[in-house]
Amino acid sequence: MKYSWLHKTNAEQLILYFNGWSCDEKPFQFLKSKKADVLMFYDYRSISLPEEVLSQLDKYSRVYVVAWSFGVWVAQMLMYPIKHKIYEAIAINGTLKPLDIECGIPLPIAMGTLAGLSEVNLEKFHKRMFCHRSQWERFNNRKPERLIDDVKNELFLLYQHFKVQKLQTKFYNKAIIGSEDRIFSSENQMRYWERNNTRILKLKQGHFCFYEFTTWQDIISL
Repeated sequence: MKYSWLHKTNAEQLILYFNGWSCDEKPFQFLKSKKADVLMFYDYRSISLPEEVLSQLDKYSRVYVVAWSFGVWVAQMLMYPIKHKIYEAIAINGTLKPLDIECGIPLPIAMGTLAGLSEVNLEKFHKRMFCHRSQWERFNNRKPERLIDDVKNELFLLYQHFKVQKLQTKFYNKAIIGSEDRIFSSENQMRYWERNNTRILKLKQGHFCFYEFTTWQDIISL
């Protein structure tokens, strides 16, 4: 697992952002931050929190977790043991059952994505994250810069983790759901979070809904 500081000004608050599969910091550089440092995690070929990150958490008055897509599952697995340090945890367009016919992505669809993954098909996947062509074009101008072999290996290893790791369902305070999501269907997301009595906020957006916001504070203040 890799990490990168999107904003680092020694602010009082910290936002830990768990990215989605196949992404890096490039598509998120437009988001500004006020009063918070922002640390992004990505590339889940291995999943563990670096000790140098853990040692810094107590420096902040408040620590938020924001997680998107498959990052929703990764964040709860890593952060639940230190849940007492987290002020609020927000899930965006993902669930804790990421490969599931009722609450996530149906397994045959997920395995088909893995089996046919290529640079062309990855671009098709990224296009499906948006409900407006202008958003896709904006994303494509700042698209992730990751090697296709690394991205494919990441997806394979995530699927293996999903099969064996236990879940702690009482981690997220609220869930943001894109009503036009064509990756994680909004119906499946709603079903999952309603079953877990989680506060739900809906946006008329696709899977990548971040162009709805201009700052990270817009997200945590919803």
